[in-house]
Amino acid sequence: MPHISSNISLMPIITASIYWVIVSIWLIVLATIFTLYSRNSRSFGTTRLLLLVVGIDTLRNIIENVYFGLFFGGQYGLFPSAVTALLGNPFLLIVPKVVNVGAGCIVLSVLLLRWLPEAVRERNSAERHAEHLKELAARDGMTGLWNRQEFLTLADVEWQRSHRYGRQLSLLMLDIDQFKSINDRYGHAAGDEVIMRIANVCTAQKRRSDIIGRLGGEEFVLLLPETSASDAHLVAERLRNIISHEIITVGVTEITTTISIGVSDAAHGASTTEFVKQADVALYQAKNSGRNRVCDFSLA
Repeated sequence: MPHISSNISLMPIITASIYWVIVSIWLIVLATIFTLYSRNSRSFGTTRLLLLVVGIDTLRNIIENVYFGLFFGGQYGLFPSAVTALLGNPFLLIVPKVVNVGAGCIVLSVLLLRWLPEAVRERNSAERHAEHLKELAARDGMTGLWNRQEFLTLADVEWQRSHRYGRQLSLLMLDIDQFKSINDRYGHAAGDEVIMRIANVCTAQKRRSDIIGRLGGEEFVLLLPETSASDAHLVAERLRNIISHEIITVGVTEITTTISIGVSDAAHGASTTEFVKQADVALYQAKNSGRNRVCDFSLA
């Protein structure tokens, strides 16, 4: 029996003390939040609002447990009995509940009115940034046109569609004539200016549905959906004529150049790779037959 009564006498002390253990835990949490945020305030983004919510709830827990720790501590002799008498006042007993309600309202306001809208905006911004980076990786750094890999991917999609639905599809492959001599004579800066000017002309002349890319160096490709080989030839001749009359000014130097173009029809190719290769063959023919001209690929 003495052993049992000893255990019973310890229970009030344990009951009163448990509140201060809880207070200690929440103080550690609050200190951790404050330390992490003060050291890395810019790295949290909208998470800082969640830290605020946790901080508010932590303060609520601290206030509530300090209150009841003092109240029951006074009852069990850990504090003067006057503390219990004071905190037992019906008016003061509602203080923890008022703190709970106030903290809850603040937490809901922060979550619904601030954190949620900002989290949505931050997520949308991150997605736009990711899309922007993805597009930058798919673009040629100098001209802003699709790079080789991205163009071939897009061309494959169009080639598959044209064969699946029996739609017309043509391809122009352009190459700047005597480009090496431009670099040798006027310098690489002038060569870059010529490349960018031709890219701008091609972009200005293409339709919205057309896809233009830079394969590398001085070579460009223009994919023409819903376009027959004969119509593609007319487009190529128009481009060739415009560029042959284009005067490119670099400093005080005026440069004129021409292009050769090969035309292929998707109906003749068994794959996207072959389709592109046929345009390359036609371009080679245009180069060998005097440059500044358009040649169509022929199976004959």
